[in-house]
Amino acid sequence: MRLDATDIKIIDALIEDGRASVEAVAERIGLSPTPTRRRIRRLEEEKVITAYRAEIDITRAGLEIRIHVLVKLKERDPSSIELFESIVRDTPEIQSCDLVTGQYDYVLIIHLSSMNDYHSYLRQFLKDNAGVSSIESNVVIGRIKQTPKYALSAARPE
Repeated sequence: MRLDATDIKIIDALIEDGRASVEAVAERIGLSPTPTRRRIRRLEEEKVITAYRAEIDITRAGLEIRIHVLVKLKERDPSSIELFESIVRDTPEIQSCDLVTGQYDYVLIIHLSSMNDYHSYLRQFLKDNAGVSSIESNVVIGRIKQTPKYALSAARPE
C-alpha cells in the first residue's frame, strides 16, 4: 500500500492521540469526517494501523532499571535461532528484541525493578539459553528522547 500525504497526516494525528475522535482527526488534518473515517478504516484493514494502546511511565509503574542487552549466539543455525527467539517471545521482561548486524546478533531491551532483579534474571536467562555465546549489558542512566512517532511526514517529503 502506498501512503499519500493525507494518510500520513492521519497516522501522525493518531500517533499523537490514539483516543482522538474521527471528528478531531478530521479537523486537525483539514478533511471532513466521512472521508477521514474511510481512510482510517482502510489503514486498519490494510494493517498499516495495527493497534491502539496506552503508553505508561515505566518508572512510575515500578520498573526502575532499563537495560540494553547485546547477545551473541554460539551457533547461527536455524534451530539455535528458533530456540533463542522462542524464549525471547515467551519472556515478559524483554520489551523488545531486534536482530542486528555487527558484532552481536540481537539487542534486547529489558525493564526490571532493580539491579538485583537483573542479576537473577540474567542467571536464569543464561541457564535457559545454553546457545548464548556472550552478553554485554548497558544500563540506561538517562533518556534523551522518547517518542511514539515514527516521523512518517519527516521521512517522506511531499
